[in-house]
Amino acid sequence: MPIRTLALLPLALAAVGLAACSVEAGPTVSSEDVAAAAEDALEGEIGSRPEIDCGDDDSIIVTEGEEVDCVLTDPSTGSEFDAAVTFTGVDGGEWNADVEVASEPNGGAASDPAETTAPPADDAGLEVEAERLAEAAEDALEAQVGSRPEIDCGELNLTVYVDRQTYCTLIDAATGSEYEVTLTITSIQGEQFEFDVQVADTPKN
Repeated sequence: MPIRTLALLPLALAAVGLAACSVEAGPTVSSEDVAAAAEDALEGEIGSRPEIDCGDDDSIIVTEGEEVDCVLTDPSTGSEFDAAVTFTGVDGGEWNADVEVASEPNGGAASDPAETTAPPADDAGLEVEAERLAEAAEDALEAQVGSRPEIDCGELNLTVYVDRQTYCTLIDAATGSEYEVTLTITSIQGEQFEFDVQVADTPKN
């Protein structure tokens, strides 16, 4: 069951903390920041966080239409896909861009970016709505800390199986800060599943 759709997915990205502007060339940003912003945007759309490498340039000039070549690695399969982040505008300390990911992996069409690693042969997995997964994580954390957080696991249905990790986002209602949440499926019984939940110590970015 497909759980992610990365092919030609236009997304609006935003990032702060641009480097000091040069007199003529305009503001600059590091490739690491570009990759992190693209990962954040894709995670919000597909419910799991990909790995993106945009090189090691510390002074990419942010100008409208400028394209940064990146490589996306699907953590479920290890397949690599060409990706391009194109700046669509800059306003003061913020920039906007679109990201597109190739529909086929590098080296041929051996795998589909919309497919995840197959579960064990004796476990076909369980299809779960992203909203249901988010609510289950909210329930678990509410029981632990005494207050209910807001968690977003994207909008796509996921096929889960034992040991599968899914990445979601926790939004702190008091500060608006976002934290990465890792859900690890520990068991599946019929339509029910159990999982471990771990929240990052520090907010994203």
